[in-house]
Amino acid sequence: MSTHKEYALIAILATIAVAGVVPAFADCPPDCNPKATYNPLSYTGPILPISVSTDKSTYDHNSIIMVTGHVDHPYPGQDVGLKVTSPSGNVVSAAQLTVDDKGDFTTKLSSASPIWTENGVYTIYVQQGDEQARTNKVQVEITGEVPPPPPVPEFGPIAALVLAIAIISIIAVSAKTGLRFMPKY
Repeated sequence: MSTHKEYALIAILATIAVAGVVPAFADCPPDCNPKATYNPLSYTGPILPISVSTDKSTYDHNSIIMVTGHVDHPYPGQDVGLKVTSPSGNVVSAAQLTVDDKGDFTTKLSSASPIWTENGVYTIYVQQGDEQARTNKVQVEITGEVPPPPPVPEFGPIAALVLAIAIISIIAVSAKTGLRFMPKY
C-alpha cells in the first residue's frame, strides 16, 4: 500500500473509534431517556453532575450546618470528598461522604468548633473523582459573637502526685545504678 492510502485508512479507523467511544462516556441530562439515544453534541443545557446545598445560608458560631447533595451517575464505589475553607482560606473541616444508591449524600458540620472562629463567608467544596473530577461548591456566612477559647487545663493534685513519683523514681534508679544502664563486662 502507498503511504497516502495508509494515512487515509488510519484516519478512517480513528474516526470510527472516536464515534463509537464518545456516546459511552457522555453525560445524560435529567430529561434523557434512554441514555443510548443521547447525542452530547445536540444538548445545550447546563450539566451539573454534582450538586451541594445547605439548609440555611447564614449561621452563628454555635450551629449545626446540614449539607446535602446529589451526584448524577455516580462513579461506583467512590465517595464524595468534602472540604470547608474559612474566609481567610484555611481548611477548617474535611470529610469523605458515602453516596447512597440514588446518588445522594448528606453530612452535618458544627460551627461550634474552635477553628471556626472567623466571621465571614465559608466555602464548602464537594468533589467526586480526582483527575477529571466532578466538583461544586456552596457558600455560607458565619456571623455573631465569637465564643471565648476553652480554658487551659491546670495541673491538678493527681498530676502533681504523678510528677513527684516520677522524679523520685528517676533519682532512686540513678542512685542505685550509678547512672549506669548498661552492665560492665
